Amino acid sequence: MRTSTLSRPAPPTAAAPRALFALLAAMTMAAVMLLGPVPAHAHDTLISSDPADGATLEASPEQITLTYSADVLEVSPVVQISPGGDGEPIVLEPVIDGPTVTAQITEPLPAGTHTAQWRVVSSDGHPIEGSITFTVEGEPGASGAGSGEEDPAQTDGESDEGEAGAMESEDAQQAEDAQQAEDTDAQDGADAETAGSDTADGTTQEQGTSTTPLLLGVIAVAVLGVALASFFALRRR
Repeated sequence: MRTSTLSRPAPPTAAAPRALFALLAAMTMAAVMLLGPVPAHAHDTLISSDPADGATLEASPEQITLTYSADVLEVSPVVQISPGGDGEPIVLEPVIDGPTVTAQITEPLPAGTHTAQWRVVSSDGHPIEGSITFTVEGEPGASGAGSGEEDPAQTDGESDEGEAGAMESEDAQQAEDAQQAEDTDAQDGADAETAGSDTADGTTQEQGTSTTPLLLGVIAVAVLGVALASFFALRRR
């Protein structure tokens, strides 16, 4: 009877895991080199504004215009102005059009330095915010009708001009009424002449009509007389 001896596999050596690790490391490095560095997506930035940051203006601006590096999202934009830099904020209503945000200023700003604060959502979905500062030198409406106080001399001049205009208007109205009265009298005279002419024509026509029978009677008597004279003359013969 023979006894067989089964052979057992040799235990793995420590070289196999090391080789596998080295292979994975090499593949990872190759992938990184092929793909290259992944650029980080930057947020949008404010590239210009009107008024410009630090600008000095002669009068209050009518609106604030902000221009960004890309189209911003229409998600709860905010634009507000702090008069004097630290006054009660004036909240404006911004309107987004691509990369441009416009906010109308409904009331003129007083003279002084003002800060416009803004907040929008960048095209990558992250909110961004900032501020600009500008200075207004003139009073509200200084470039237009003045500060609202009327010049007494100007007021008196305007009053005199108004009275003179009223007198001229009254004189013109009186002249027009007089002209209308003259035209009415002339029309009445023309109507009277036309009526007189019609009356004369009617009288002449009536006289002619009443004279015609008398004339015919005279002619008939004359013809009858001639006929009688002729008759008696023939009988004498």
